[in-house]
Amino acid sequence: MNLPRITIVTCSFNQGQFLEATIQSVLGQDYPHLEYIIMDGGSTDNSVKIIKRYAKDLTYWQSQPDAGQFDALNQGFARATGTIMNWVNSDDVLAVGALDHIARLHRDNPNAGILAASTEHFTTTPASAFDK
Repeated sequence: MNLPRITIVTCSFNQGQFLEATIQSVLGQDYPHLEYIIMDGGSTDNSVKIIKRYAKDLTYWQSQPDAGQFDALNQGFARATGTIMNWVNSDDVLAVGALDHIARLHRDNPNAGILAASTEHFTTTPASAFDK
């Protein structure tokens, strides 16, 4: 199957407690034509340290002040070259196989302007809650 390039943009600001799970869920897709862009708004927590651990697998990342999430998304999409583009919030994760699934939907529906999926909501208990 001729797979399209998929661009994922993640915007983040002081979301270090969630960011690594997000990054791992995107890079863990093992999608061969992934373009992954992280736009950090100048975080002062551990976000930049986390991003740097994955820098070699990212297409682009930056950490500098922006005018909020929509500005960061616009900046990220301005760098995008994918046939398919989407974003994943810095406190969300992609389901296993999501990018392969989207690529197949795109192949089977080449005239579709928008492909949408359902979401699954789950909650986690912070590890600090068990420190009592």
